[in-house]
Amino acid sequence: MRLTVLSLLCLMFTPGCGSDVPKSSLAACSFTDKCASAEEVCYVSQVCGPPASNGESLCQQETGDRKCHRRCQDDDACGSGESCETVRWVQRTDILSNTTLCIK
Repeated sequence: MRLTVLSLLCLMFTPGCGSDVPKSSLAACSFTDKCASAEEVCYVSQVCGPPASNGESLCQQETGDRKCHRRCQDDDACGSGESCETVRWVQRTDILSNTTLCIK
């Protein structure tokens, strides 16, 4: 009985709990060092405009954690302890977009 109640609480309050879905690897990555798994993307984002007349790059500060995260549509696609969150994801361009990633 105790195991059943704990399992129910786990499923009710912890995204991905009790599922067979693997967690994000959280391996280190960058704009040039990609994630080893095709199911993951590097959460590193930077808005950059066209170069200035002197050729200097006009980029804002990077956001993201430079770690590999699984893409998701909902919490069921994320591993235990992760939730599916919408994040701003820009690959060094001036085109803003959002994506959903499993975040711990």
